[in-house]
Amino acid sequence: MTQLLSHSDLRRLVSDHMDRYITAGARSTVWPDPGRDLALADGDAPAGCLIFSCRTDPSMSNPMGMVHGGITAALADTCMGIVCSAQCGAPTPTISMTVNYARPVPLEAEIQVRVHTVRMGATSGQLWAEIFLARCPQDVLATATGIYSVKRPC
Repeated sequence: MTQLLSHSDLRRLVSDHMDRYITAGARSTVWPDPGRDLALADGDAPAGCLIFSCRTDPSMSNPMGMVHGGITAALADTCMGIVCSAQCGAPTPTISMTVNYARPVPLEAEIQVRVHTVRMGATSGQLWAEIFLARCPQDVLATATGIYSVKRPC
């Protein structure tokens, strides 16, 4: 098992990773696009942990007038995948992911995703995430766990 990176080291790696993504012009046509929709949130966090910020909008609505669960899942997967791939220096496809919904995610809201690295191994990375309103970090809206395929560069 590898040592968890400090918050500042992880933030630097993820910031560089996102900058390379933007510079390469690798833009996504779906939400969330890391260069357009996600930002690193300010503040300190424990080792292996990082917080992303984004804004929901009406285009993400389900028929009940809240953010669609698939959007919430895509957000968690994207944030965990960025943190995993930044730590190993290569793309990390999702092997499996589970999402648990605790409360509806509202539209027109600033939300944050706190990603925790559980373990970075030789063949897989294990992470978990919490999604919450930026103004109410204690009220978790959804949680997710993910396992990502790690193939380190030669």
